[in-house]
Amino acid sequence: MSFDRDTPVFQLAVPPRQRYRPVLLPVWVHQVTAPTGYARTLDVFQTVVLRLCAAGVRDVGDLSRLIGLDNALCRTVTARLVEGQLMAPGLRLTEAGRRTVAEGEVAETEPQLVRVFQDPATGVLLPRILIADPVRADLREHRGRWVTIQFGTAGASREVSALTLRADGSWMRPSERDVLEACRGHDMATRGIRGTSRAPADSVAAARRIGFHGTATPAHVVCYVVEGNDGSGRMWTVEDPFAAGDGRVFADLLASRAESDEQLGRLIDDMLGKGRRDRSTAARKVDRELAEDARTDVVRMLGEEIRNHSEVLTHLADIELALLKDTARERENAARNAIRVFECILPELNERFPARIPPSREPGVRERAFVLTAQRLGATSVPPEMRKYCTRPAGGLAGDIIRAVWAAGENAQHPFTAFLRERPTLLEDLDRSRILRNNATHGPTGAPALDELEHIRTLAYGAARHLLGLSSGRTTTTTSKRVN
Repeated sequence: MSFDRDTPVFQLAVPPRQRYRPVLLPVWVHQVTAPTGYARTLDVFQTVVLRLCAAGVRDVGDLSRLIGLDNALCRTVTARLVEGQLMAPGLRLTEAGRRTVAEGEVAETEPQLVRVFQDPATGVLLPRILIADPVRADLREHRGRWVTIQFGTAGASREVSALTLRADGSWMRPSERDVLEACRGHDMATRGIRGTSRAPADSVAAARRIGFHGTATPAHVVCYVVEGNDGSGRMWTVEDPFAAGDGRVFADLLASRAESDEQLGRLIDDMLGKGRRDRSTAARKVDRELAEDARTDVVRMLGEEIRNHSEVLTHLADIELALLKDTARERENAARNAIRVFECILPELNERFPARIPPSREPGVRERAFVLTAQRLGATSVPPEMRKYCTRPAGGLAGDIIRAVWAAGENAQHPFTAFLRERPTLLEDLDRSRILRNNATHGPTGAPALDELEHIRTLAYGAARHLLGLSSGRTTTTTSKRVN
């Protein structure tokens, strides 16, 4: 099966406002029944939009005026809520949406039919899915690898010329685990979180929830290459064509092809100007060397055993690299990675040490029991936000921490016991780190200060040593060797 003029082209996001060059990314499209894992918590924009619509707002223009966001962003937010089955067309809440407004939490969705996208060249699934029917672009002309596409309709339409990337590789059916990872990757992107799944995606129970419908079909997705440093040293990036998160995964995919695709390289050169692509390539090489040095530093401080926990090693190395480069974007990433260390470790720890949650659901009973347990273990205080989840500990970081504390209260050998004894402010530090992560992802407060990052860096290393049971290595103070 080949990609040709008759292959459908999906335009899933509007063109960006800055200078861009469109390219058509070839993909295999699989239709599968899978759990989408829609975000358990909403970002601030989704929360405000959902509550305004619950109050009776039925016009995107009114939403834009009340929130202070432009119409395009309001439409993107509502599209994500419709995708998560919290809202129906016409800005009307579904039953799940009304329950979310009342309870402040998003219930897990049942498995449903989704589209999953696969890169033909590598066979890797993109960390993006599509629930709604895709919007197809209007193709006007086809000349070799160049296709003319019409954007917009009526008086606002315009035609642009897009480069079609080569569709090397043959179709192959992905594994159930890969499908689950793509669903979770999409969920994390919509929440502004980068990383991989925290759950055992290859478990038998999870695999049974995946069902393939027919064979894969070919398609193209419109991607927008834009000028701008994405924080990795590259002088260009890609807007996320699914409007779900940042487009760095797509930029990395295109960068790997640019070296062997002369026309794609020429397109990027024309956009950047003469010589800038060469400087970008050199910067990327330096960045890779720094990343490898950061991993070496983590192994030196924690010992060779940390290599057995590759995901934690990666997050800790990213923190080291962020402190070294000391840019606003890298400091934001470090705040996220510190929390991801706990998100990687705690679920597996809770499986090894299951907690016996007090059966009473009377108001205040579980909260008091949790506070007393934490204080008995040595905690100096319990943050109010953490107390709120004690009555009904859901999934996510807060629920994982609550279960770990309860389990530690019943088992003196639990790794969390020694961790709390050494760091009595652990629960406060975790809550503060969570706030820093949320601000870095959604808030207007800017990147965390360097001293705050050093604080949560120590917290992340402490988690690796205590909760993973590492027997060697000691955390050292970061020296100031910034990269300019």
